Amino acid sequence: MATKRSDAPPEAEKLWGNSQVFCGGRLLSGPDGRSAGATTLMVLVPSIVWQVSVGSWYTERHGAFVAACAGLCAVASLVLLLATAFTDPGIVPRQKDYTEQHDLVTGVQRAKQPARYYDVVIRGHPLKLKYCVTCNVYRPPRCTHCSVCENCVERFDHHCPWIGNCVGKRNYWLFYSFVSATGSLNAYSLVTAGSLLAVRGQEIRRQQGSDTTAAFTETMKQEPLTAALAIYCTLLVWFTVGLCLYHSYLISTNQTTYEQIKGLYSSGSNPFHHGSG
Repeated sequence: MATKRSDAPPEAEKLWGNSQVFCGGRLLSGPDGRSAGATTLMVLVPSIVWQVSVGSWYTERHGAFVAACAGLCAVASLVLLLATAFTDPGIVPRQKDYTEQHDLVTGVQRAKQPARYYDVVIRGHPLKLKYCVTCNVYRPPRCTHCSVCENCVERFDHHCPWIGNCVGKRNYWLFYSFVSATGSLNAYSLVTAGSLLAVRGQEIRRQQGSDTTAAFTETMKQEPLTAALAIYCTLLVWFTVGLCLYHSYLISTNQTTYEQIKGLYSSGSNPFHHGSG
């Protein structure tokens, strides 16, 4: 059961921001966590349709291997989706307000807010650590405050509306695995559905002695679910496969989505990138 902010103790509200907490903090999602349910249906329903219309056809003619591969991809995609959606992305615990903290130098209560920026040098690159007035911490390098979850997240990549959670240091590998599995499933479903339609079209053309247009029309009538699935996969494959390729590029250059969009290392001076060697 989720812990609502109104029912949670003040300490929990300070720690989790707008995030929803489940099972005593073992599971966590963003305030828009329900969107993960819609994404689950977008993967689950087409996968079932594929097994009914395409998988059964391949199993009847070529054995169960093709259907089993699609099933494994679908299960992997769904498991990784839910794991990403309910894993702590790397939230930095909030601290007490500066007025409630003792100054270690003077030994008295702090009278003013700490400096806005703190200068550090990492591998010869000067960086500024920004003080977050909401979380009352100096953000570590690559840490960003998410305006949706109201939390500072380590190695913040982005807040994903498809899973309803931030993607950061602790769940990025799950997110990348999810988009890879989903892109593979999408491409696999499109190729197999398209191949089925092509084979059925040729069979109908030979059986009826019709032209290509008539055979195509008849194929659509006899295989409506497969045709609808092929159209659905075609509309999505550019996004799913493109997203996988985009994050592969980010990994190869050791950037996050936030850093790449902001152009933080457009000059080529990325202190976190060690090169391909």
